[in-house]
This record gives sequence, C-alpha cells and structure tokens, in this order.
Amino acid sequence: MRALPMIVLLAVTLVLTAGCGGGSAPSGDPSPATVPTGAPPGGTSTPPVPVDPLVAAPPPGGTALDPARVTTTGLPAGFPTLVWTTGPRTLGVYGRAGGCTEATAAIAAQTAEEVTVRITQTSTSTGPCTRELRYPAFDLPLDADLGQRRVVLTGETR
Repeated sequence: MRALPMIVLLAVTLVLTAGCGGGSAPSGDPSPATVPTGAPPGGTSTPPVPVDPLVAAPPPGGTALDPARVTTTGLPAGFPTLVWTTGPRTLGVYGRAGGCTEATAAIAAQTAEEVTVRITQTSTSTGPCTRELRYPAFDLPLDADLGQRRVVLTGETR
C-alpha cells in the first residue's frame, strides 16, 4: 500500500510539469517565453498591461460617449452599457446574444434632448443550448447630429 501514494505523487508531478511549460507552445501562440515584455535591451521596464476582454471598448473607429450622458436604468441586468459614436449621426451599442438567443437594437425615439435606444435579446429555441455569450455591435443612424443630447438605453429579454 505504500506504493500507491508514490504513484499518485508521480502522476500529479507529471500533470503539473506538462501544464507548466514542460512542452513547447505551437508557433504563433503567445506563451510566457514568447510574449514581449517591452523591456529595452539591457534595461528594465514594466510589462504592458494586457487588455481586459471583459471591459467593453468601442469597435475600431468608434469613440466612447461620456457615461454621464447615458442613462441605463431601463436595461436588464447584464446588458452592456457602453455607447459610442462613429460620426455625428451614427450611434453604436452592443447587444447580448448567445446559444439560443439573438440580439437586436433600434432607435426607439429621438427628441431635441435625448435619443432612446431599445436593445432586445430574443430566445430562438427552448434548447438544448450552448451557454456562450456574444456581444454584437450595432451602428444606428440618427435623424440629426447627436450633439449634446443624452442617450437613454432601454431593453428587454423575450
């Protein structure tokens, strides 16, 4: 019976060694050995901070709208709240979709003071469904320049 703990220890060591750099990463895959640190030759530097994929940013070409100009109280929990512009008459928002859901976004109303956007997540099946989430980007044309108008986000799940 003394051999069993030794076999378990050996198996755990092999698994940990294989998962911690015991093999080589495929070419093109960043690994701790191939990720640049930003250090100049012969000097030291703080490595660059990686981009957090869970923090929303506008798509390329978009400029985030000041969150103080966005009202999100009408959105269900978990819906993205970032709003951006890609020109004076184009507003951008993210929807929330996944395995058995689709997302849509539309301008619900436009006044001289505010623009209301409705984001909808619609169930497309009763399942079984995968549990991934996607955040599709929507560009919504405005009737007039956004200017200093507020943006009100509303939404629902169906």
